[in-house]
Amino acid sequence: MHGLGDTAQGWLDVARALGRNQALQHIRFVLPTAPVQPVTINMGMSMTSWFDLYSLTDLDQGEDESGMRKSAAAIWDLVAQETNGSAPGLNGHKVPMNRIVLAGFSQGGVMAQLMGLTAQERPAGIAALSTWLPLHQKMASMHSKHTFPFFQAQGTVDPLVDYKYARRSFDYVQSSLGFGKLAEGHEYRMPHSACPAEITDLGSWLERVVPV
Repeated sequence: MHGLGDTAQGWLDVARALGRNQALQHIRFVLPTAPVQPVTINMGMSMTSWFDLYSLTDLDQGEDESGMRKSAAAIWDLVAQETNGSAPGLNGHKVPMNRIVLAGFSQGGVMAQLMGLTAQERPAGIAALSTWLPLHQKMASMHSKHTFPFFQAQGTVDPLVDYKYARRSFDYVQSSLGFGKLAEGHEYRMPHSACPAEITDLGSWLERVVPV
């Protein structure tokens, strides 16, 4: 799941790069695009967005939980097509939930965490890139109590998602939600973007959590 203002096209090159890895050629990448809607921090102008965003500097200003849940429902429909074998190209082959990774960048990483941490069935893992934990004041009560591999990557010079929020989010997942050593935190000297070292590390992680 892409970030604010982006589309699936923005991550197509990364998916292709990962897919060229011999060890990952069995993996199917599904790249959805968020709906277009008004965004508060964009002065109310419309853009692709998984939910409305009020602030990136004060997460206690409130979060658009209803918007998050609406997008989550749409993405779960895509996941259901994978698990029931009805997605184009699967030819009826069903992908079990424990073989599905929920991944996203920035706002998309919020969605990946919200969905994975509250999923009734245990996913293969969550990959949260340059992002923050959603609904942090109530996530403990929402957490499904499943634990599984968790990959977080963050730029230490990110001007949009402050490093301290990413660090705090990771510590919360690792300690408060009980993921322990299943949670991996990766840091890179990069802005609000992806870098080659991060994608290499993500590929290695995917090899482990979704083996052939």
